[in-house]
Amino acid sequence: MQPQEDCHLPTYSGDLKTVLLNHAGLAQHPQSEKAYQMVREIARLTTFSDAEITYWFSRIIEQLSIQN
Repeated sequence: MQPQEDCHLPTYSGDLKTVLLNHAGLAQHPQSEKAYQMVREIARLTTFSDAEITYWFSRIIEQLSIQN
């Protein structure tokens, strides 16, 4: 992730969705798209930055892992 010129939040220049799903081992999971879209909706309520999407994704995946 790299900071934007007018923003102090880092961004990711690649496909953030692919990176997050692969990192979590969910690239082939049937519910992965729904999880990622939910994270984007949560982030849209505030800064909607890549950093916030990454944060919420990690939190949601952590909770899903606890339930399994």
